[in-house]
Amino acid sequence: MQPKNFRILLAPLLGLTLAACQTVSMPKIDLMKSSEFSEEAKNIETSYPRVKDAPLAPDDIRSAEQWDQDAIALQRLRDENGQYSLVSGPDPEQSKADFDALKAKVQAYKKDDPATGPIQGFPAYKPRQ
Repeated sequence: MQPKNFRILLAPLLGLTLAACQTVSMPKIDLMKSSEFSEEAKNIETSYPRVKDAPLAPDDIRSAEQWDQDAIALQRLRDENGQYSLVSGPDPEQSKADFDALKAKVQAYKKDDPATGPIQGFPAYKPRQ
């Protein structure tokens, strides 16, 4: 498109856009003055403390002795619960026997599966491994 044609097209589009923006008027909505919130706005809690009445530093901090006593109590609790009794597992022979039994179950299951085992109509069928 040539610059002259572009300017001719742009001028009316700009005029239409500005005219459209002037015709839209948004209502001013104040939620605090609406009927839903008017009652709540009247009954706002006023018993909250003021910031200027707050102390500069906290005045309810535990003393150093109290911190030490609580720390010692927590250490005692940790030490009492930190003792575990270990249960010995099965011996290696029993583990090997359990493994072999489970392996035999898996092989029996695979023989019954048509995707991996022999198919009755095709005895020479060997599935890919």
